[in-house]
Amino acid sequence: MTSEARVAFVLFFFAVWCFMGLIPWAVAAVVARGRGALTALPMALAGACAAGVAVPLIGADDFAGFLLSLATAFFAGAVASAAGIAVAQRLWPMRRANEQGRRRDSESERSHLTPRT
Repeated sequence: MTSEARVAFVLFFFAVWCFMGLIPWAVAAVVARGRGALTALPMALAGACAAGVAVPLIGADDFAGFLLSLATAFFAGAVASAAGIAVAQRLWPMRRANEQGRRRDSESERSHLTPRT
């Protein structure tokens, strides 16, 4: 096997592990309604790749090890996504919608079409 083929083979594994980490990140982004999901994306992909690499390093380098690395990449991507979203929401909390508008006008029940008297 040439060195180019080995590099392509390893890159394929990293692409598959990243995809396995992307699936739980997408679910977590929908559940969190996008709040903090973008900052959690690199954490999810890094966690999935780290878990995927850890399985062959432990010694499971056959087909069962490949399937186990996919499962661990999925699980690590889910954990890293949840952790990244939680950290992002704690660092940058969301304000309630229309918070500034209520401070400016205490009579928010009145329509904007009626003239002020």
